[in-house]
Amino acid sequence: MKKENIICPICKRNIPPCYQEKHHLIPKQKKGKETINLCCNCGDMLHKLFTNKELIKKYNTLEKILINSEVQNWIKWICKKPNDFSICMATKKRKHR
Repeated sequence: MKKENIICPICKRNIPPCYQEKHHLIPKQKKGKETINLCCNCGDMLHKLFTNKELIKKYNTLEKILINSEVQNWIKWICKKPNDFSICMATKKRKHR
């Protein structure tokens, strides 16, 4: 099945399939199963801002993530970038279709 573009629930940008990733709201290492689809930039940002312990205890829902002031600053910055802008391309190989 071919992946479609999504709207990232954090930055609200239209994200092509090659920049999408699943984010576990509770880290997979801690048996988290629920995921949300994010752009790779927002997924990387969450793991740079928060430890797994913080993700489990404080930021285990999209609503809790979105009210964090550092996330709000990130959103203000990233939403000015084009949809295909990626700061994570240097660290991850992406499949281009």
